Formats: sequence, C-alpha cells, structure tokens
Amino acid sequence: MDSIAPRVPLGPKALADPLAPALANLATLALGESGGGITILKTRQPMILEQLLPAKSPTMTEGTIVAWRIQPGDAVKSGQVIAEIQTDKAVIEWEAADNGTVAAILVPAGQVAQVNSIAAIFTSKAGEDAAAAIAAAKDKNTKLNAAAVPAAAATPAVAPAANPLSTPIAAPALAPKAETPTGRGGLRISPLAAKIAAKLGIDVRQVKGSGPEGRIIRRDIEAAAAAGTARIGAGAAGTKPERPALTLTRPDAADTAVAMTPMRKAIARRLSESKAQIPHFYVTDRVDAAALVGLREQLNAFAGVKITVNDLIVRAAALALRQHPEVNATFDGTSIRRTDSADISVAVAIPDGLITPIVFKAHTLTVAQIGTQVRALAKKAAEGRLQPAEFEGGTFTISNLGMFGIESFTAIINPPQAAILAVAGISDEPVVRDGAIVPGKVLRLTLSADHRVVDGAAAAGFLRTLRGLLERPAGLLL
Repeated sequence: MDSIAPRVPLGPKALADPLAPALANLATLALGESGGGITILKTRQPMILEQLLPAKSPTMTEGTIVAWRIQPGDAVKSGQVIAEIQTDKAVIEWEAADNGTVAAILVPAGQVAQVNSIAAIFTSKAGEDAAAAIAAAKDKNTKLNAAAVPAAAATPAVAPAANPLSTPIAAPALAPKAETPTGRGGLRISPLAAKIAAKLGIDVRQVKGSGPEGRIIRRDIEAAAAAGTARIGAGAAGTKPERPALTLTRPDAADTAVAMTPMRKAIARRLSESKAQIPHFYVTDRVDAAALVGLREQLNAFAGVKITVNDLIVRAAALALRQHPEVNATFDGTSIRRTDSADISVAVAIPDGLITPIVFKAHTLTVAQIGTQVRALAKKAAEGRLQPAEFEGGTFTISNLGMFGIESFTAIINPPQAAILAVAGISDEPVVRDGAIVPGKVLRLTLSADHRVVDGAAAAGFLRTLRGLLERPAGLLL
C-alpha cells in the first residue's frame, strides 16, 4: 500500500523561506485535497489586450479617431464596432479583434495618432489592474509620435506601391448633389458632421459652424436637426430657387492656417511621388459628341431613366480597355500586370479632398447600371461611408471636369495604374461633316500615360477606339 505524504503546515517559518516571495509571484500554495501534500496552482495574471490603431489602407501612416463607441468599463465582444477612424481616404469603422473590458482610452476623439499607436487598453476581465500596462502604453505612444516627427520632415524617394491601392489624385468625376456637403465655396465641415447631415437630410449650407474657424461639427448638425430649420427642401412653399448673383468683392479677413488632414497629406505625398517618379506623356483627342448628346437626351426621355454623359464615357472606356489591355495595366516597379477586367476608378470630390471609388467589371455593366453604381458610390463617399474594398484595386481612372465647362486639362496618374483619362466639357464648336463646316458639339479627352508601361502608339490606339465608340454611341447599348 502506498504511503500517504504527511500534511505540511504553512506557518510563519515556512512563509519566511527565501523562495517564498518568488513562489508567491508565480503560484499559489495550497493544501492538497488528497494525501495532504502541497499542490501548486497557477495564478492567473491579468491579460492585457492592446488596441493598436490599424492601417486601413497601404498609404495610411496616421489617422484620427472621429468618435469612440465605447467607454471605460464597457464589455466588448470581438467584431463589435469600437470607433470610427478618419483615414487618408475615408471614415472607416474599427471593429474589435478581441473580447474584453475597456480599461482605458488613450487616444481621445479628434486627436491624430500614428498607425500602431495604442489607442485603448482592454483587460480580459472586469476590474483587473491595468495601471502598469496603461503607463507603458502612454510611454510607447510618446516615443512613436516623437519618431514620426523627423520622418515626416524627411522626403526620401519612395518606390511605387506594389499593391494596386492608391490615394485619389484626380478631380471629381461626379459632383455630389446640391444638397450634399462638398467642401467648396468656403464650407468647412468635419467628416462625421457630413455623414450625420446626409443621414438626417440637413442642408449644411444653412448651418453655422461653431468649430475652429467656423468648421461645422457634429453638435451643429444635431442642433439644426432639432430646430428643423435646415432640412433639405425646407424653403418656403412655392418659392423658386434664384440663380446666385456673382460677387465681385468681399470684406478683408485675417490670414488663416489650415491644418492638413490625413487625406490631404496622403494626396500631397502621392501627387509628388507620381509626378517625380512616373514619366508622364499626354495624348489628346477631339470627339464629335453630337450623337452622344442626342443619345443621352433620348434615353432620359423615358420615365425613371437618368443617364449622364459620364456614364456613357465610363461604358465606352471599359469597352476600349478590353481591346487595349496594355493601357488597362498596373506597374509595381519590377513588372507590368495587364488586367483582364476593366475596373474603373471614378474620381469624386468629398469635403476633405478626393477619392476614387471603383466600378468593378464595368465592361459587363449596362449604361444604366454604371450610372446607378456611380451615384451610389458618390453618395457614400460624400457621407464618408466608403469601405476600403470600394476604392482599392482599380486598373484605370477617369477624371471628369466637364460639369465646370473646362475646355481641356491633364490629370496626374494614380499609381500603380498606368493611365488616367481627363474628360473636359462639351462645347459648341464648328465641325466638318461630309466636307461642310456645320455647328457641332465637341468633347476633348486627354490621356495621361506612364511611358514605362504604355507606348505612344498604344495610347493613341486606345483614344482612337474610344473616340469611335463615343461618336457611334448606339453600340454602348449592346
């Protein structure tokens, strides 16, 4: 019969053992349930879960916490939205990767923070002591921010991005509707305020901002919604909107310094990289757009149909790209990738800059489907609701300034794409038809191409095909 180990008392002498403090840190000493022996039970140390500010795009180096949806003491589940982040491209929802309890929020709403900053501390259980972890996290954030200052001042050459994800660099292809906040004409509004205004149907032009330098912020929109005086279409019944008079002068005002938003910083960086590193060349063509305008008018005569010239151009460009795959390409610095699908980025103006949501597989869509997608994407962009999957990965960009009556312009390539199409306005000009000079409508298109990827003949061939499709637009409906 096995002998039973004697019970060992844990009196003052036993606890005075030199190893006792070390054992106390690592384990709990307890009496064995059977045989009276010493059983070592592991003590559960607090589990600290650092919530690092994520990089929501390959070009993102910093972001702003627009709003927290949690507070200290809250229990959080994996997948729960804990904050909204203003990235260099859009306002993105941040979902928790872990279950836990919020111990501390270290980056307050409205503050710019570096990617991988510790924005919050979670513990695995409520009430656990996280003081040491919070202090260490604050120290780490301080060092990370200090390291970012000299990095921002330096301007080293940057290799082209290997991933076909890029910051929008072109002008708007589809201006938001009049009631959508656009940021033009001196209007300054935070992304969160613009999002709430769009949701509540608030005309931001009628809202007075109380933020820095008159910026419209969340509380201004909420106050306007409560008052009910700034809703879209809330003007006097039967009144007809008047065409605004041109303003020749204005009162003098003090100079102001406008802080660069993450998006504006990214646009500035990518523009500089593109112009400095990509050998741009330009090809311009002149399109007789009379048939194109006529087709649009005929389509819009049907009830419920709304087709723009831009929708027709996107469709034509998609078909032309399928015939010229050398233009539908990206370049990562070492190899050229010719893409079979025509995934067209359409530049859209938003309050803090520009973004290029994508019409994927545009060559498979009808003109009406393209129009519906572009308008939906433009609305989401204005509201700051675009998700990364909706603006990352395009193969070709269209930038349209036609609504401003621009005669022609050149656009900067959106790397790693190999080309971008600049679309000007349609103007009334003389054209030659059947040997006679007659009144016509002319559209000018300018292709900017990367000479490392696209040769001059290929660019000219693409524009020739595109011109043919636009001058015989019935084919776009097939």
